[in-house]
This record gives sequence, structure tokens and C-alpha cells, in this order.
Amino acid sequence: MEQIDIFQPKNDGRAKFYRRKDLTFEIRLYIAFLAMMSNRWGLISQLAKKHAISRTFVYMLQDELQTAVQDVFQVCGQPEKQIIIEGDREQSVAFALSLRLEGKCSIPSMSWIMKKFGTGNSSVGWISQTLGRIGTNLSNTIDISDGNDLYVYLAADEVFSRSRPILISVDPISTTILRIELAESRKTDDWIAHFDELKKNGVEVILVVSDEGVGLCSAVDRAFQGINRQPDTFHAISHRLGKWVDILERSAYAAIAQEYQREHVFESAKTENVMQKRLDAYIDAQTKTGQAITLYENFKFLYHCTINELQVFDKSGNPRNRKGAEENIRVALDYMIGLPIDKIKKEINTINNLLGDLLGYLDIAGQITKDLSLKVAPQHIVQSFSLAWQYQKNAIKAKNNDRKKYFERKQKEQLAKLATILGEKFETVKESIYAELDKIIQSSAIVENINSIVRMFLNTSRNNINQEMLNLIMFYHNHRRYKDGKRKDKTPMELLTGKKQNKDWLEILLNIDKVDQVCPIAA
Repeated sequence: MEQIDIFQPKNDGRAKFYRRKDLTFEIRLYIAFLAMMSNRWGLISQLAKKHAISRTFVYMLQDELQTAVQDVFQVCGQPEKQIIIEGDREQSVAFALSLRLEGKCSIPSMSWIMKKFGTGNSSVGWISQTLGRIGTNLSNTIDISDGNDLYVYLAADEVFSRSRPILISVDPISTTILRIELAESRKTDDWIAHFDELKKNGVEVILVVSDEGVGLCSAVDRAFQGINRQPDTFHAISHRLGKWVDILERSAYAAIAQEYQREHVFESAKTENVMQKRLDAYIDAQTKTGQAITLYENFKFLYHCTINELQVFDKSGNPRNRKGAEENIRVALDYMIGLPIDKIKKEINTINNLLGDLLGYLDIAGQITKDLSLKVAPQHIVQSFSLAWQYQKNAIKAKNNDRKKYFERKQKEQLAKLATILGEKFETVKESIYAELDKIIQSSAIVENINSIVRMFLNTSRNNINQEMLNLIMFYHNHRRYKDGKRKDKTPMELLTGKKQNKDWLEILLNIDKVDQVCPIAA
């Protein structure tokens, strides 16, 4: 492959690259040799300045020479007797992958850390090229190599790298990333192409969960005809109405502050005329404060009534009736419209339009619990586990620490009672029931979690990322082992396929990298 040394713009504005003839083979070899053998500070910059080339090009020459040397001198078929340079290279690759994927470090920070610990290869250019090369050998779409179709629930969303969208599909039960793609846009056709690649790899979708993005919803309707789409309850209701709780609370506190200010001003009045005017202003402020507090309390009450109807199970552990929940939500929304709140009518009308599809998960919950009562445990046991499962979900969603601890305690108490009743069968029954209840999907929250992981890499890449890095992120996430939570000691791929993963994600990637380093003698 011809190397790119010089960039020169064409007259029409397009870029043209050409090979510099003055940089002969001998000069290139000399530059690469000096860069590889010398650790003198500033040498790379001096070589770049002397020959009018970029530092990245110097690192590329260094890496190519080092690869050629190790290919010539390594002992094929006897990896345990490889020369030191190969051992250093593998250690450097392991350091680079661990720091980038587990440590979420930027590449310059990785280079500094690796140099500090005396790693053989630690230049910015070498790290960047190595990660890019490994990422190129990874797929951005889940690959089930046994030839069978894989049936999954699918949650889809996007995150942005500068102005370019990253389209992400996730299985919300196992948390496996099914496909991650740096796209040109997030229009309907882009999402359809995204879903088509999943189908080609044998992914069959049972249910789709997403927000109300126009392009995404249109693509789901066209790509998965006949398959239900579960609107995201968080975006549909909690996000739309929850912000108004905060807005009205701030307005109430602002009104209280204004009342105190008016009272202070009134107390400083000297003349009767001024006292009367300031008293009128103080009374007016009191009235507005009372109205603001009443409005906040009324709306908050209606909001919590609405959110409560989204709970899968009632206080007895029975699946909530879909029709009854929908009616109660509509009544609460009607009362909200009657409140003197500007601009909220549009939000409520949107929720009313979505409500027919929004509560579909309650029908699924009813069928799941019915099957569990017939096949796994008596109805009262299923009800008790359903309550414990709901406490667990509420604890995960809770933002307030006291509320989180409350639900954790309630789940622990509920499970303790069940452990006493079931004895040695407890763990087996719990695992079976929880696995089925996890199929009740209300939101695409898990794909939001994946988005937050990608954003951490964007933050250390100046919000700029390429497809090779996304491939690495997907591989790492799918094969890393959870350290805590309900998925502790499991990898997403194990949860998705049911197959045991015997090797650590890093060992698997290093083996992939070894295969890429082709032995010339064996070839």
C-alpha cells in the first residue's frame, strides 16, 4: 500500500495526496531505524522537522519496521521461545487495550502511563495504529456462528460524535450490543439498513423498544412489520411530565423568596402612604406564593398517581390491569390540563396519543405470570417474587439514596420470607422466575446506559471517534464480566447465548491480534 506523505489541495477544493519521491527507501529505513532504536526525548519531532513529514508518519514507519523485524526473527510454531521484542509487543498491546477499554484513558494519557512503567512500545502513533488494526478485525454486528437464529428483544437509540450519529441496538435483557454503527445520518433509510444487517446475521426480533424519534419509529414499522413496538415509558411520561415537577417546585420557592423580600421591604417603610403600598405588594406576594405552592402540590400528586399506574404489579403482586391503568392515567391527565400551567397541553396530548400502545407490557406481564404459575411455582409464590422483582427495579431506578435503600430493604425482606418457605429450592425458583420477569420491558433505559459508556470514550477522544474504536468498545462490553449487580460474574454474551465464556475479554483480543500477525515462514 502506497504511503501518504504530503497533502496538497486541488484547485477544485478536493484533497490530493501524492508520494514524495525525495524520500527514498534508504531514507525511510533510516528514519524508521532511528525512531525504533533510540529513546532520546524529542527525536521524533526532530526527524519530522528535518524531513518535512508528520510525527504520525514517523511512527508509522517505526511500526512497519518493527513488525517486519519481529516477523523475520520470531520462531514460528514455538510462541514460548519468541524473542524479547515479541514479548514486549504483546505486553504493550495488553497495556494499550486495558488502559483504553477498562481505564477509559485518552491515547496521550495511555502513552504517558506506558512510558512511566517502561512498556516497550508506548508512542501515541503506535498505540493509535495498534488499536485501529485490532478494531478493523472485529465486527460491528453480533455474530452467532452456530448458524441458528437468535431471538431477542431489541432496544435502539443513537448518540452523537460531533455531528455524526452512532446508531446502537441492544438486547435489554442480556445488555449485549447487537450492532454499533457510525452513520452519516439517523434517517429512516439508515436505521433500516442497520436493522437489515442484524437480520442477515440471524437476529430475529421479538419486540422493539424505542423512544419516539421519527426516523427510528418509521424504520421499525417498515423493517419489523407485524412486530410490536413498546414506546419508552420514561421518555413518554416520566421525562415529559417529571420536568414540570421541578419547574413548579422552583417557581414555588421563587414565590416564597419574593414574599420574604416584600415583607422585609414593608418593615423598612417610614411613612403611612409607603407602608400601605408595600403592604399591598406583600399581600399580593403572599397570594402568589399560596397559588404557586398549591399548583406544585396538585401537579406533583397527579404526576405520582400517573407514575404509580406504570408499575407492573400492584401491592399484592398481581399484574396491573391494562385497561384500568389506562383509564386512571387519562383521568390524571385531564386534571393536569385543567391546571393553570402554560405549554403543558401539548405534552399531555402527546401522552394521550401514545397511551394506547404505551401499556402493552402489562399484557406481557399477565401472560408471563400466568405461565409461571402453571409451570414453575404456585400463584402466591409467583406473586411474592413479582413484588421482590419490582422492588429491585425501583431500587435501580431510584435517584434519591434514601428511596433506593428503602426498596433494597423491601426486596431483602420479601426474599427472606420466600427463602424460609422454599428452603433449598429458593435459588432455583428465584432464578427461573426472575429470568422470565426480566422479559417485561418498559423502557430503552439499557441502551441509554450503553450510550453513557460510549460518551465516556467520546470525552477522552475530543468527541471524535471512528468505527474501529466502536468495534473495540462493542467487543469489550459484550465479553467483559460484570463485577456486581444482578448480572454479577456473567458476561453479556453468556447471558445472550447461554454459552460459558472461559477466557477473559483481554485474552480473547490478544489471540485475535496474534492471528493477525501472520508468520511468513508458515505462510
